[in-house]
Amino acid sequence: MKRRWRKKPAGEPAEVNITAFMNLMVILVPFLLITAVFSRITILELNLPTEGAPSKAAAKDDKEKLQLEVIVRRNVIEIGDRKRGLLKLIPVAPDGSHLQQVSDMLQQIKARVPDKQDITLLLETDISYERLVEMMDTLRVARVERDGEVVMAELFPTISIGDAPAGKLRTAKRIRK
Repeated sequence: MKRRWRKKPAGEPAEVNITAFMNLMVILVPFLLITAVFSRITILELNLPTEGAPSKAAAKDDKEKLQLEVIVRRNVIEIGDRKRGLLKLIPVAPDGSHLQQVSDMLQQIKARVPDKQDITLLLETDISYERLVEMMDTLRVARVERDGEVVMAELFPTISIGDAPAGKLRTAKRIRK
């Protein structure tokens, strides 16, 4: 007995049933949108110190200007002026209370010199990235309570970063008039 293979007549194409696939998409798309994590990226603009000699007129003005530096070390934070020296030494606390002390000191400085916008942040080589970001946030803005409401006050938004010097800053000399 011989079998004959019969070819299907080339007529209508077979119907594709996509109902089950569409039902799956209707369920999956909202589920994936609900569980998706939308991350927000914040960018801080930094200025690196430049090398170069200032002009004589600028050098004369710089003698009188305050050049704030905050040096972050493993166990201590030094707040100082490049010309006058160390203004305050704050020991690092494990609970983070040292950041409030730094903010308070910077608020006092900002009250005396309200036009000052720039500050230099110097870090030792082994300081973690988290501490860098915390310190930059502390230098940029301060939480101040006004009329029973907490307001973000601007301190020093223009931050330059660099490497900390090896030794501690010397104590600032008091100028008596």
